Amino acid sequence: MSHDSDTAVVGRALTEETKRRHAFWKESNTNLIRSAGLTFTSANNGEALLFRSVGKPSVDFYPSTGRWLLTGTGRVMSGGAQQFLRWYEAAR
Repeated sequence: MSHDSDTAVVGRALTEETKRRHAFWKESNTNLIRSAGLTFTSANNGEALLFRSVGKPSVDFYPSTGRWLLTGTGRVMSGGAQQFLRWYEAAR
């Protein structure tokens, strides 16, 4: 017999849903980035996609959240893979 409170049960369910949602975003965003044909390095088991192309800004894209970090600046942007691809194409 479980003695968990309703709050604990709901909390665990929300945590699991967040994990499922982020796993879906990670797969979807990674597939979209791969299909664009850009050169990148995968780091931390695919948790970050590192873009280091000459003539472009150095960027770390996080597919599970759809956010990206302009390395060395601390600037974080968001919008998912499609928005990232539009931004990266225009970036110089």
